[in-house]
Amino acid sequence: MKKVSLIWVISFFILLSCSGLKGVKQATLLPEVPPTEETPAAAAKKIVVFPFANLTDSPDALKDSMPVLLGRLEKKGYEVVGEDAIYDFLCRKRIRYTGYVPAGLAREIKDISGAAFIMTGAVVSFSGGENPRIGLVSRLIDPADGTVVWADYASVTGDDFAGILETGKIRTVQRLIPEAVDRLLVSFTTSRSRRGPGFRVAVLPFLNRSNFRNAGIISMYLLLVDMLKNSGFVPVEYGDVREVIVARGIRSRGELGFEDITALSSALNVEGIIVGTVDRYSASDPPAAAITVRLLDARNNRILWYNTHQLTGEDGIVVFDRGRIRTVDKVAYRVMSELVERMQKKANGTMALNND
Repeated sequence: MKKVSLIWVISFFILLSCSGLKGVKQATLLPEVPPTEETPAAAAKKIVVFPFANLTDSPDALKDSMPVLLGRLEKKGYEVVGEDAIYDFLCRKRIRYTGYVPAGLAREIKDISGAAFIMTGAVVSFSGGENPRIGLVSRLIDPADGTVVWADYASVTGDDFAGILETGKIRTVQRLIPEAVDRLLVSFTTSRSRRGPGFRVAVLPFLNRSNFRNAGIISMYLLLVDMLKNSGFVPVEYGDVREVIVARGIRSRGELGFEDITALSSALNVEGIIVGTVDRYSASDPPAAAITVRLLDARNNRILWYNTHQLTGEDGIVVFDRGRIRTVDKVAYRVMSELVERMQKKANGTMALNND
């Protein structure tokens, strides 16, 4: 029995059009002959890498970073194959979105590919210049039930590696990408053991009042990552939240009406809904972020908790630039981490009341 260990990789080159590309071999995920039988251990090694979202202004962000991510997964014991077949699957399903996976699509991918997990995420910063930078967020989803089993975020700049007289500084974003990917995957796991019961919430895209494009969706993803790393919360995968938003025709951000709160609570079986506003998201020197977060009681249509927090990249400096944050996404992540810590105290109290 031949052992098969595959990662079904979804190409990020197909995002805008499936029919417009020429010279691409058309294939199908549905095999003409019965698939090779696999051991449970081999099946557990299969991961679909769903297209990441490019939330930067650089058209090269995915082209340059995704091959490195896939290469690092190979080094962890996964084999990257099957791109043409999954390309065809996305074309037939007319999939255009990136960065999130609804539960229904996740189950289809699992049934067709036999994959045990689906990885997706976003590039949230990417630039060259005097001080190159890159920021990545990623989540690993169990398609059997849509549970997010792992999530993390990494952000680095060339100056982060500079020593005395700038020795060690990384001067190109291409050389920086492996550093970011390695940091992203340090915590990588497929184990569900660390995820226990918690306050189940749906996180919606934030209202962006800043001049930074995509700051609202970036902030939402950063909050999701920190909540997923925090055992006190169980956030629903954004793909499922997005489906309800579209079905309900919810267009407003930063707030919700009672009917929409009730609909989201019922459809997603959540105790809380999180909305927010990005008041400031500046990549200046120093970078700065100011964000307001509201936790809504989805069962009783009331605000459980809200808070506003702001930081700059210089707030954590200890001495000789130690503690300086050089990217706005990293400042925003620090803001979100501190807000989540405050929010958990309120959520824990609510769970205790609900269990009485």
